[in-house]
Amino acid sequence: MKRFLLMLTIFGFILMGCEGTKTAEEYYAQSELDRNSKNIKSSLENLENVIIHYPDHSLAPKAQYLIGDIYMNDLRDFEAAVTAYSLVVENYQPSADSPKAQFMIGYIYANPQFGKIQDLDRAKLTYEMFLKDFPNHELAPSVQFEMENLGKDINEIPVLKHIAS
Repeated sequence: MKRFLLMLTIFGFILMGCEGTKTAEEYYAQSELDRNSKNIKSSLENLENVIIHYPDHSLAPKAQYLIGDIYMNDLRDFEAAVTAYSLVVENYQPSADSPKAQFMIGYIYANPQFGKIQDLDRAKLTYEMFLKDFPNHELAPSVQFEMENLGKDINEIPVLKHIAS
């Protein structure tokens, strides 16, 4: 009887331990729900759990990219966004999110609205690497446009002039 109770107790602890980990899909879905309800901290935690618990899952690069997106758009922390996007490029080659992350790094460095992080030399280098690595990607024309207008004011770009007025 004691042996049975011991086995039952061990089995119970194993079950309790398993309940603590969700699937990658559950973490990702919860992250989206949290972000939509402005619970950004929890959203980031769920995305980090995808990466920690399921680093080889197809949602891992998407989770890392979304971390960059949250830092850029929700928290307006552009340095953290660059760091997060860089992790996509470094850790998830090839993936559909890698070119988008590379583009976003260049975009943040290229544009003055992102404050003190603006660095036109880094933007140019990032965009050149994009065109080298992803010459046929759908974002390649946007990268080319960005490079042609790097450092220009919006009023100096004829196709965008109407936006400023």
